[in-house]
Amino acid sequence: MHRLVLPVALVVGLILASSARGQETCPPPPAAVVDITSNRFYTDKANSIVDQAAWDRRMASVKPLEDFRREVTRFSSRGLAGSKTWNQCAGRWIAHWAAGGALLGRMSEIQAHYERKWALAAIAMAYLMAKPDLPEAERRQIELWLDRVANAVAADYPKRKAQPNNHYYWLGFALGASATATGNARHWALAAETYAEAMTHIERDGSLPRETARAGMALHYHAFSIKPLVMLAELAARRGENWYPRKDAAIHRLARLVLENYADPKSMAIKANATQKPLARGQLSWLPLYARRFPERVPGGLALGEGDIWDGMLGGNISALARAWAR
Repeated sequence: MHRLVLPVALVVGLILASSARGQETCPPPPAAVVDITSNRFYTDKANSIVDQAAWDRRMASVKPLEDFRREVTRFSSRGLAGSKTWNQCAGRWIAHWAAGGALLGRMSEIQAHYERKWALAAIAMAYLMAKPDLPEAERRQIELWLDRVANAVAADYPKRKAQPNNHYYWLGFALGASATATGNARHWALAAETYAEAMTHIERDGSLPRETARAGMALHYHAFSIKPLVMLAELAARRGENWYPRKDAAIHRLARLVLENYADPKSMAIKANATQKPLARGQLSWLPLYARRFPERVPGGLALGEGDIWDGMLGGNISALARAWAR
């Protein structure tokens, strides 16, 4: 029998690498993104066909913003699993952006406003998870900044309410997450109004007419729309309020439509009169929370695979959040 003999240098390198992984420390936070440059990327009237070059420009422009969102929600998700050190790391990063006036500068166009509200939602959720382990002075600094960003986001509320699609729901979630973190009653009232209004948009078959009009992206945008609405209901549950039965339990109709079309979107293709791309697992990131509260409403045999579901836009490890929140 032959034994594999590794060079000494390689053995030492493996040991050092393993040690480094075990002693991972909080990296320094990146520079605050104050101004946001972004651009639209759809080419057709239904906003369903992506211009790849425009998409690539958008992704390059917002990479620092998305990198921050991904990392800070990763840190706070580790904190949710019991690591005070990683919660403090998330707090350090968010406080650094607060000190730098992040997200409060120039917005290049309407798409930049969308990027800001998505960033606010994610960062506020990360802060909510990390908050118990942060010092009072840091909390004050972060919450004053979150309020300022939420005020800027709320300035778009009348326009979004007048054209109520998924952007309206995400704006409401961003304000709701921030208000839960800061205690701002006005922002929470707008979030509650958003949810109540959204329930009136859901048809008897569970569809959202403005998202059905998105042709080949109709199913994608139904799945994208339910995410902030479930999160708003969960934030309300943190306050002892049950929003799920509202408007004849409309949100359950939307959930049923999305779940029935997962991986086999025939009925949405017929409704939208356009072929639909099957949903990916990550597009059901709202499901860990929903399924934990309503297991009887999740179709048997729904194959989501193994492992926790992550979504940086919602706050990170949503499966872990469900285990902590939906009891």
